[in-house]
Amino acid sequence: MGRIPTISLVVLLGGMSALVLSGTTRAWAWGTEGHQIVAIIAADNLTPNARTHVAKILRVSAKKKAVATAMAAAAIRPDTQFRNSNPETKPWHFIDLCLQDTQSDLPARCPNQECVVAKIDEYTARLRDGHADHFGAKGDVAFLLHFVGDIHQPLHTATNADRGGNCVQVAASPASENLHHTWDTVLVQQVENAVDAGTVQATARKLETKYGPEKATFAWQPDGTAAVAWESTGIARKEIYTALPLPEQSCEPNLASCQNVHAGTVTLSADERKRESDI
Repeated sequence: MGRIPTISLVVLLGGMSALVLSGTTRAWAWGTEGHQIVAIIAADNLTPNARTHVAKILRVSAKKKAVATAMAAAAIRPDTQFRNSNPETKPWHFIDLCLQDTQSDLPARCPNQECVVAKIDEYTARLRDGHADHFGAKGDVAFLLHFVGDIHQPLHTATNADRGGNCVQVAASPASENLHHTWDTVLVQQVENAVDAGTVQATARKLETKYGPEKATFAWQPDGTAAVAWESTGIARKEIYTALPLPEQSCEPNLASCQNVHAGTVTLSADERKRESDI
C-alpha cells in the first residue's frame, strides 16, 4: 500500500477497506470521532447487496444515509458499551508487537486468539456464515467495524514496553493524556479542523473526495489481516517511535498497567503534529 505518513490517510484506509458482509470479503482506537469517520467511509463503499445485508442486521432502512448513520453508531459500541459490560473484550482491541519483533512473532503476540487480528478474522467469518456469537449479529457488526478501525491505528499494533504509547506522557497544545490518546483523538480532531468540515460526516466525505482515486490500493486481500497488522506496526515504528524519537526498550508485551513503567515524556511541536495530520 505504500508509505502512509499522515493520520488522514490512515483513517481513510480503515474506511476504504470496507467489509462486504455478504459473500466475498473485500474487506472493510480511535476515539469516538475516528471510529465514526471510518464507519461512514466504509458505508459509502458498500456494494448494494452488502448495504442491504447490513441494513437488515442493524434494522434500519437500506438507504445510504440510514445505513451510514447506523454503522457510525455501531462502531463505537465496543468502547462505549462492551468495554464496561464485557471486560473480557478489552484485549481484543490491539496486538502488542514489540519493536524487536519480526513478522513471524505475530502469532505469539495473540495469545488464545484474543487480539485484534484474530477477532477481525473471527467476526468476518461469523457474519459471512451467519453464526453470530452471544453478542448477536448487531454486536458482531459493531465489533468488526470497530476492530478494523483499531488495526489501522498504529499504536494498537505496537508497543515499546509502554502499552502502545499509553504510558508515554505528552507535552503539547492542545493537551493530550498520553501518546496513544494523541493518535486516538487529538490528531483526528486536528484533521477535522484542517478540512473545516464541522461534522464527522463532512470530514469523511472530504477525505473520500481527496483520496478516493487511491481506494483500489486499499483492497483487503483474503486472509490478509495479519499483513495489515504488520504494515500498521511498521507505521508506528517509523512514523512515531523513530520519528519522535523514543529510545527502544526491552520487549514487554501485554503489560497490565503503566505502574513501574518509566516511558518518560515527549514534546510534540506544532510542526510534528502537522506532519502526522496534514492532508
